[in-house]
Amino acid sequence: MEDKTMGRFPKGTLDRIKTVLRDGESQADFVREAVELELRRREGPPVGGPGPA
Repeated sequence: MEDKTMGRFPKGTLDRIKTVLRDGESQADFVREAVELELRRREGPPVGGPGPA
């Protein structure tokens, strides 16, 4: 079964999200997009850092 609980955010985070929402965008839309972008970043090839020695 899929876990449908939501993580807790530090105080003030949801207010900050509300101030940057686009027209018609919900907080849930924002969080889904942010999570997807972070997953792609972490699952993708390493970016930056030291190159081969």
